[in-house]
Amino acid sequence: MSDTCRLCPRECNVDRTNHLGYCRSPKDILLARAALHRFEEPVISGTGGSGTIFFCGCNLGCVYCQNSAISHGDLRNTAARAVSKDELAKIMLRLKNEGAHNINLVTPTHYSDAIAEVLLNIKEKLGIPVIYNCGGYESVESLRRLKGLIDIYMPDFKYFSPELSAKYSAAPDYCLRAVDAITEMYDQVEDAETDDKGIMKKGLLIRHLVLPGGRKDSVKILKIISQTLPIDKIFISIMRQYTPDFTPDEFKELKRRLTSFEYDFVLSEAEKMGFYGFSQDKESATQVYTPNFSLKTF
Repeated sequence: MSDTCRLCPRECNVDRTNHLGYCRSPKDILLARAALHRFEEPVISGTGGSGTIFFCGCNLGCVYCQNSAISHGDLRNTAARAVSKDELAKIMLRLKNEGAHNINLVTPTHYSDAIAEVLLNIKEKLGIPVIYNCGGYESVESLRRLKGLIDIYMPDFKYFSPELSAKYSAAPDYCLRAVDAITEMYDQVEDAETDDKGIMKKGLLIRHLVLPGGRKDSVKILKIISQTLPIDKIFISIMRQYTPDFTPDEFKELKRRLTSFEYDFVLSEAEKMGFYGFSQDKESATQVYTPNFSLKTF
């Protein structure tokens, strides 16, 4: 592989050993947290928890990100540190031994090459599903390097509108890239399956966060997913946990909470289209569900 980074659609072409690209991440694997997490969807967290590994940096950098403490590049008040590939492998195995239902790789896109190398060495030892939990802005070429190593893809599908994706994530081509990505993901993992305890073993779970003022865009996203994939073979999670606490003041339209009307409208449209999956109550819109990244967990 070239020393210049082309892992995501940004194709920054920088040598991350010496320079930072859009994701603000060096070549070294920067982790912020590695612990059991019980606040994912029921098919992911189950009773034992999901073995979540949070990578620092992000190739989207959404202005409203709840994990902005680690995604936007300033790690001064976090417990983040660099780990080797061997150490990352040991962390995955440790989470398995702690009872994790799965290994949940959170914001892994810009480290997908290193992750593939690690999983090639330890996938058989793990013996539990591996989840690729990403923002949906993916390179199909990079995803293909993960084929056979990822059991569950859990991407966001954030925007239909190029105006919104440009304004909030500096990615006007987001929707086109997300459609290509979910198509490749489904081709790799095929129909969703759960075990006898209702824990997901394989498949695709698409997440969508409804934004204030964004209900019509949300419905367009549902429509394009329904035109792209067999929606009876995947899960969808329609999320209500947007909170304005992390959003800069200049984005005035986002400086409020989602209304029940907006959220229920999107849920109703999803039900009409035949989607099956998960929803959230209004109590989810709080900082309580944002991990404490200042705690040392590895």
